[in-house]
Amino acid sequence: MIRWKSKVNGRAGRGTKCFERTEAERLAQELNREYPQIEHEAVKMTPQMAEQESAEEKPEEKTIALTE
Repeated sequence: MIRWKSKVNGRAGRGTKCFERTEAERLAQELNREYPQIEHEAVKMTPQMAEQESAEEKPEEKTIALTE
């Protein structure tokens, strides 16, 4: 999973897709190069994160990362 935070306005979130650790780290590095105004980090999904996501997010409010 990729967590991100804007260096411009402080907004933050995380992607919805889970990746293998090495793929997540590679993707985070690539996104940091392509979008330097946003800090991306590979993180491991924890049960607490899953519970928080289901309790807090409504389907229309989900944040997704767009890549080419």
